Amino acid sequence: MISKRIVRKCLLFPAMLFLLPRTTSAATQGSECSAQDLLAVLKTDDPAYTDAMELAQILRNHNFTVKCVLQSKMNGFFEGQKGAALYRTNRGDFEALFLPKTKTFAVQPIETRENSRYIYSFAGSPHATGGPLDCARPTYFSQHANQLFETGDEPLAASLEKALASPQANDKSFHEKAG
Repeated sequence: MISKRIVRKCLLFPAMLFLLPRTTSAATQGSECSAQDLLAVLKTDDPAYTDAMELAQILRNHNFTVKCVLQSKMNGFFEGQKGAALYRTNRGDFEALFLPKTKTFAVQPIETRENSRYIYSFAGSPHATGGPLDCARPTYFSQHANQLFETGDEPLAASLEKALASPQANDKSFHEKAG
């Protein structure tokens, strides 16, 4: 039964954003952030902030409009995880989980169904310490080097894979120019 397990919900519900503390990095966010989103903007002192902003720049260079980069409830979901961020873009919302740059995600999502819910656990490395993900709808995962992406939108997952598979996304000089 689900109630006996540690379960994380798939998406951060916007109504809960007002519970998060005010942040100092609102100036670095897009002008399309709502007032509610601005309460949850990723802080400059967040361990994943630099990685999150680098990813935002890569996405912008691939014609994504990054509206906001927000705090995530997916922090600490995997062993050794550096942090996580919730992105709001013109193509939809997604979570990005970050490992240190010297580590790589090599996980395989395992989907099971329970009472019309989609339950995801993970095999591989690093070990998932956050328990299963309990989702109302199918969820799509994509991984690239030290980043794992989670979204409920299949076309968005495909767009992320395409953007991150490009030679520019893997080029160190590109990161230096973009960052």
